[in-house]
Amino acid sequence: MRRITFAGLILIFAVLLTACKNATPAMEKATLPPASIEHPSPTAPPENEVSSGPVAGGSVVIGLTQQPKTLNPLLATSAVEDAVISFAVEGLVQVDADGVYTPVLAEALPEVGDDGLTLIYHLRHGVRFSNGDAFTCEDVQFTLDAIMNTPLGLSPGYSVIDSVDCPDADTAVVNLEQVYAPYLNLFQFILPKKAGDVSAPEDWDFNRHPLGTGPWVVREWVDGDHITLAKNPYYRETGKPLLDNVTLKFFPGVIQGIQALSQGQISALWGLSEADLPALAALADRVSVAEVPTGENELLVLNLADPSTDAPADPTKAPHPILSDVRIRRAIQMAIDKQSLIDQLFAGMGRVGTSVAPVGQYACDEPPSSFDLEGAKSLLDQSGWVAGADGVREKNGVRLSLSIATTAGDALRERSEQLLVGMLKAAGIELRVENLPAQDFFAGWSANSARKHGRFDILMYTTGPVGSPDPQGHLTSNYHSASIPTVANQGQGNNFSRYINADVDAWLDQASHSTDQAQRKNLFCQIAAQINADVPRIFLYERLTISPYLPALQNYRLSPGRSDFSFGSQDWWLKP
Repeated sequence: MRRITFAGLILIFAVLLTACKNATPAMEKATLPPASIEHPSPTAPPENEVSSGPVAGGSVVIGLTQQPKTLNPLLATSAVEDAVISFAVEGLVQVDADGVYTPVLAEALPEVGDDGLTLIYHLRHGVRFSNGDAFTCEDVQFTLDAIMNTPLGLSPGYSVIDSVDCPDADTAVVNLEQVYAPYLNLFQFILPKKAGDVSAPEDWDFNRHPLGTGPWVVREWVDGDHITLAKNPYYRETGKPLLDNVTLKFFPGVIQGIQALSQGQISALWGLSEADLPALAALADRVSVAEVPTGENELLVLNLADPSTDAPADPTKAPHPILSDVRIRRAIQMAIDKQSLIDQLFAGMGRVGTSVAPVGQYACDEPPSSFDLEGAKSLLDQSGWVAGADGVREKNGVRLSLSIATTAGDALRERSEQLLVGMLKAAGIELRVENLPAQDFFAGWSANSARKHGRFDILMYTTGPVGSPDPQGHLTSNYHSASIPTVANQGQGNNFSRYINADVDAWLDQASHSTDQAQRKNLFCQIAAQINADVPRIFLYERLTISPYLPALQNYRLSPGRSDFSFGSQDWWLKP
């Protein structure tokens, strides 16, 4: 967390606020009436309490720029749903504010059998769900049954689980059919065995009134307006949550939310990114900002294969006429002043992208690339590209001209492109902007998309291991040679650079079959270093989750995991 010190763009922000004063209408109302729960009216904490430590009581309103459609983790498809769900529903493990896996409903991280095929969870004793039922191993069994009746059951982790055995109520033994190296990703939510019929989760009352072991329960949900959370009377930590209740207020956009924050109508705002940092500058004297890296990078994907060849599996047999030369790729990176990019886009309040694994317990701290325009020119000279009459370099009658595509209409990315055009022009490289509508840019194989079929020079978008510190799945999908989309595999995989490195393939395969987490991190860091050396992608800047909040709200933190802004909400309190 840190306090913003940037003080520019105040006038622009004020004009935007004046133009965007529309309210959100309330729609259908749903309430939860558990007889065992008392709901005191929202109050501020007593002013006569000593303010040097946590004070119990009081209410806060958190603004959301998105709205959930369901609070069932089996059906959730958005970040806001995961975040809201985690106020009430916990898992055996979660990702903490440092991006590290930590036990929650388990006493410790699972013990792993010598063959890697058994995970033993010792469950926390005495935990109860918000309806008073005891949490036991049977709930872990039910959760797996429910998962296997949804598309989530087809995911790499759950699909290799054979069964869950319960030698006693407080022990869950997960039996795997094969080693699953990112096993800590499993069971980040637990459902009570009374949640409903596993064959019809879409019909569960749980979807709007989740029963969980977390610190909060849903007291009221008014569609289009707000969700109010009350204390879970059976929460395992005595005296917590410290607050009486939390209201999640929906806003149609960021500007409306920032306006409400500036007027003290809400205590915090969720759903912002580093692009919103300049707009928060006007509130720098009274608003703090929590931030956390998402694990993603805004990056450039460089195509190593000939874009005129449809989906080649081996770029060495159909090389890109320009980008197949690693010296050109390195020169492009050296010509990009990434810090200047951040300064101009975010008033300097961002982080240069350096690594394919930037956060969490597997983070690999790679040094940032150097901005060296003269070095870039030297590399281009060495590779035979000389300046033409208009300043654009040429070689054998071919201009050093490349297309760049991103999602049309995205103001931030379009601004980034213009900055990149100017930077590369200084090195003698022409960059042609050829953007696509988002639905075409991210289209799949069957839609004949340029990304999947390889009809591009450079793409710009965001990607990374979201919601999990473990980068195995992301690295395999984006950098393993088996993940190159081809006719033979019907476009499976996201290795759009068509990058092939035998060492990277071997390291990825080794990491996927190991349960030694220290060894896996070493392998991931070897991969990160090799990718930076080969430059199939250029990391521009890290993507951040940004949440401004009033300083009176204490212990407000963010996590890069699915709990996001709800992390540690049992410890929130209001400073009198």
